Amino acid sequence: MKMFLTLPLALLAASPALSQLPQAPGAAFANADTNGDGIITRAEFQASRGARFDKADRNHDGTISRDDFKRLARFRPDAADRLNALISEADANGDGRVTRDELAKAPMPLFDRADINHDGNVDKSELAAFEAKAGELRRQR
Repeated sequence: MKMFLTLPLALLAASPALSQLPQAPGAAFANADTNGDGIITRAEFQASRGARFDKADRNHDGTISRDDFKRLARFRPDAADRLNALISEADANGDGRVTRDELAKAPMPLFDRADINHDGNVDKSELAAFEAKAGELRRQR
């Protein structure tokens, strides 16, 4: 959710996960600008996050859970830890799975942090500043 590397991590991105940002946080925004105007609206970001749900639901059970990323857990435990934190943040009922509805209602801290002026849009300059700040945080880890 970069969310695994573009994984749905960005999809699910939640506040405690900021310190666990994937390598390229801007990847979560890469395909979100659906109208190509260079500005990603909150609605575009939400729709993009939702569109990645099916890809993240690798076992096609209608939810995103650790079961969808068993191989990742085996070979990339650091990424699996980030995924687990992100799932926990979006999992409203605590069952270890994130449904489409839970994802739609989950906070979007990645977007909120990138939207520096809090106008509901992320433009290229805000995204560049966000990526620079995320890079600083990763180097400090």
